[in-house]
Amino acid sequence: MKVGRSKFSVLLWAALLVSFPLQGVAVPVSAAPLPPSAADSDHDGYPDALELVGADRASFADWFASVAESQYYAMSADWKPETRDCSGLLRYAYFNALAAHDATWYAKFRYLPPPHTPPVRAYTLPAPLVRYSVFRVAPGEYRPDDVKRGRMVGRTTVQYLMRDSMVFVSRDPARARRGDLLIFLRPELASYHSMVYLGNGLVVYHTGASVAEGGQVRLVTLATLNRHPDAAFHPTVSNPNFLGVYRWKILD
Repeated sequence: MKVGRSKFSVLLWAALLVSFPLQGVAVPVSAAPLPPSAADSDHDGYPDALELVGADRASFADWFASVAESQYYAMSADWKPETRDCSGLLRYAYFNALAAHDATWYAKFRYLPPPHTPPVRAYTLPAPLVRYSVFRVAPGEYRPDDVKRGRMVGRTTVQYLMRDSMVFVSRDPARARRGDLLIFLRPELASYHSMVYLGNGLVVYHTGASVAEGGQVRLVTLATLNRHPDAAFHPTVSNPNFLGVYRWKILD
């Protein structure tokens, strides 16, 4: 078979490259994925890699609210008794809204109110940069050593969640969206109290008492709260103990 001179030259050159690779010539390889950026472009204490955008914002709020509501029907076994209080409900729902929603995950719930959105797509836990230390407890913008220095943690109280992990929305509960938080101050107890807004005038919250003291998760309407015998729990602008509606920073 005759081979043209130009084609023969190409074949010869290819054979030489295989037998005697050129020194100093880089062989292309698949690039390793770049680590997530620690940039905090809005200086809110959360790196951009953790903040959700687009449809993921509604997805997180929806799943967060569904998980919180699920604990009213039956508290999940993996929600440890020693963490069952109003802030513990927020943390439990937050972690599970960002968890991988596989068959094992669904099996934890006796009843999970069906979310209306797909799960968050951006990431699942462990989260970029901070793993499970997703709650901020110090002012200032995000720094790469925040977890090491205790400025990002996996467990904290309503006071610090409100101050460093949430943004203020309004003192008007009518401005609340599904997945927002209603925060109250209880000065006589030097403590804060939180409720998760589910939409349609409904909230869910843990009473704050320990298991031994009969602590429980309650599901009530805002109208019912306004008739609470303790006026400190009335979600109204006229109540100085109602600090207002707050939203997670990763959604802002």
